[in-house]
Amino acid sequence: MQRDALLTQDELEFIQSMHHNPQLNVRDVSSSLTVNGGAQIRDLLTRLAAHEQVTIQAQFDNQQMTFPLQLVEDEFHALHLRLGVPSIFEDGPMIRPWRLVLEEPVALENVRGQPGALWVHEVSFKGLLVQSRGRSKPPRTFSMWFSPSGYERIAVRGTLERETARGLFAYRLNQTDVDETERLRQFILQQHRLAHPEVHA
Repeated sequence: MQRDALLTQDELEFIQSMHHNPQLNVRDVSSSLTVNGGAQIRDLLTRLAAHEQVTIQAQFDNQQMTFPLQLVEDEFHALHLRLGVPSIFEDGPMIRPWRLVLEEPVALENVRGQPGALWVHEVSFKGLLVQSRGRSKPPRTFSMWFSPSGYERIAVRGTLERETARGLFAYRLNQTDVDETERLRQFILQQHRLAHPEVHA
């Protein structure tokens, strides 16, 4: 290399390897959305997304996904429409959130990471189906942590709805933290991908 070169040979090779790495060149297709259809449609969607909840719905087999359409500002202060993490529903006698049945129950943990008496058997973005392994009655409300194996723990808050015929307890989630809600939806979406790879291919 010449003496006045800006990059060393190692730096140049590193940049070239990053440029040719297919993992780094894959766009996240779920996070961005291009709207083709003219300025009027794009402007209408942008105005609606700024003031109302706008969703895009997809149906397949006996399930449906509802994607929130969000208005985001980039580093240049330009506004873009972006798809958020979807809510997944099951069709049936009544439409309900898709429930992930866990292979092994997961104990809800306190803030110090110690397992409590409530063990999660099923999870949706709206609720949990839990087993109470304690001697006392299950609590009317809880604020704990859901820590599935291999994932960062997620804060969950629930209110007891009913006891099922199987002796499990259904809790409705009362999430107050938007980030925790998004992380729970993201976890459920990842598990849905594993359970239904044909939909996400």
